[in-house]
Amino acid sequence: MNLPALFNGKARIDYTQDTLFGPLAKHVECQVSVQRRPGWLVVKVFQPLPEDLHDAQTVVFALEGRRTSGVVKDRQRLSDHSLRLELETQ
Repeated sequence: MNLPALFNGKARIDYTQDTLFGPLAKHVECQVSVQRRPGWLVVKVFQPLPEDLHDAQTVVFALEGRRTSGVVKDRQRLSDHSLRLELETQ
């Protein structure tokens, strides 16, 4: 994905969660800040965001008309109530 090193804006986020009955697909539109690193994306998702996004296993972002997917490798709730996700891109 050819995003600038730093991107701020609204993104559609498709994500999956593992449940006892198999993967559950969900989506949300949120304000994000995305920082690109080789093989990784660091995504900060701002409020309002769904409570269960913290438990996402895989994430697909639609940014500036382009889609990219990644596996959530680390997640952290921040003091401003946003969520920081580190994604290994696929």
